[in-house]
Amino acid sequence: MNYQVFHACEWLYPDSEITDSGMRSISISAARGSRASCQLLLQSLPDGASIQWEYRSNQASPSENNWIQIEIYQMIDVLVNENTGPKYSTIPIGTPAEYVTRPAPFRVYDALQSVGHEFLAHSHTEAIYVCWNIPTSMDPGIYQGDFIVKVGEELTSIAVSLEVFPATLPQQETLETTNWLSNKNVAQYHGLEEWSEEHWTMLRQYGEAMRRTRQTHFLVGLELITIQEEDGQYLFEFSRVKRYIELFLGLGFRWIEAGHIAGRTEWDAPYFVLSYKQDIQATKSEGYAFLSQFLPAWYAFLQQNDWLELTIQHVADEPILESATDFRVLSSIVRKFMPGIPLIEAMIYPEIEGSIDIWVPTNEGYDQHREHFERLAQLGETVWFYTCWNPGGHYLNRFLDVSLLKTRYLHWGNYKYGLKGYLHWGFNQYLDNQNPFELTCPYLAPGVHAKRVPSGDTHIVYPGSDGPMLSMRLEAMRAGVEDYELFQLLATHNQPLADEILNSCMKSFTEVNVDITTFHQAHRRLLESLSRYGYKDSSLEVREL
Repeated sequence: MNYQVFHACEWLYPDSEITDSGMRSISISAARGSRASCQLLLQSLPDGASIQWEYRSNQASPSENNWIQIEIYQMIDVLVNENTGPKYSTIPIGTPAEYVTRPAPFRVYDALQSVGHEFLAHSHTEAIYVCWNIPTSMDPGIYQGDFIVKVGEELTSIAVSLEVFPATLPQQETLETTNWLSNKNVAQYHGLEEWSEEHWTMLRQYGEAMRRTRQTHFLVGLELITIQEEDGQYLFEFSRVKRYIELFLGLGFRWIEAGHIAGRTEWDAPYFVLSYKQDIQATKSEGYAFLSQFLPAWYAFLQQNDWLELTIQHVADEPILESATDFRVLSSIVRKFMPGIPLIEAMIYPEIEGSIDIWVPTNEGYDQHREHFERLAQLGETVWFYTCWNPGGHYLNRFLDVSLLKTRYLHWGNYKYGLKGYLHWGFNQYLDNQNPFELTCPYLAPGVHAKRVPSGDTHIVYPGSDGPMLSMRLEAMRAGVEDYELFQLLATHNQPLADEILNSCMKSFTEVNVDITTFHQAHRRLLESLSRYGYKDSSLEVREL
């Protein structure tokens, strides 16, 4: 068996080659309270090989503070159907694009299947993701050991050096993030009856995967509320949504992200229709009749459960110039019946002051109207950013055909520009009949929309046999969120230094350094610099792992 160690933020492919100059030992560093990880590429495996792994250490019984949970994942390759376009969507196969990692179609290791101490190889080449969960209470030091891989009778010992810095990740995150979960897809892709007890159990697993990234908000859609109508009068039943909110708050989420009350049937439509019934214009008499009953009932429900202060409210997704006037009217209706609740929206057209409180442009939209959003922030407004099937090209996004580091750098952008949150629509938003492993670039609306979604935009987890499978992109996002918190901490002590370290890798949302060595040096400087503050002993003792 041949093997090589790779950084956690570089893509591996089924045809990746092991080189003579490649790493043969594991040397990683991390802050306390974070995770440290790497990838192993194994080649020349026999047919149907059984792979076993273990740690060997001279330390017979590590102290409670220094016990490390180790997670092992078998990496599953997925198909990139087409490359990302220079602005959005995708481009035809064979079209040159200098900003992508490889020309499509190609396969890349993204899905992560959790495994025990023994598992079967899928082919002669296997990739393994190894992740250490570093306790907040862990003593700083350099922990050494051996990662043993056994294939048949062949044993391979890989030396491990894990450097745990005094720098400590805050237990409560300050960056606000949301990825939208499809409850329907959780049931459908796991063969469960919607809202059965088995479905609820699976929803918990998905919530745990979301919290792994330190996600703070969870979307609560209108489909969670039972609505009955008779002669223009509405009755609302909130038992299901109550259980849902209690589940996610119990997992550590801090904010209820109340879903959209309206939407559009066409992109450039000048008015919005109710999410409840799309044949009813939201700001006309019939729409107002519904909203004047629903919004007070929803507000009262939140108030009865002491959740008002935890709630932000969506109005209608992505208002543009053509629908800006209707959006303003709709927002005023929401404000009338839900006083004091902040309104949030992913938005395109920026000239809608007063209609929302949490502004969420794309990173490209932020660049285009940066002065506008900086002025809003000075006035006390909150500014996030989002990505979706755009922007493409050189912009940071989390597609499968751009550098994996670009997903991590998204949250360096949060720090660089003072953007307080990040939103993405695609946690598991698989489209109709989409195989998320083989069709990563589905049509957004088959038969209606002629453009494909860029690779992986619909999802950042995969449906496994017994729960959600994480992805390398999800892990890169998690690491980026952790980086943000460390930058924020360092900035409280020495902001010029924090800025200098960040700027060594990131000039803007379109100009970042994706060289792994350069990134590693910057990340190490971040850990070293932060560790100098608030910790008396800067020396690191070598310990057994």
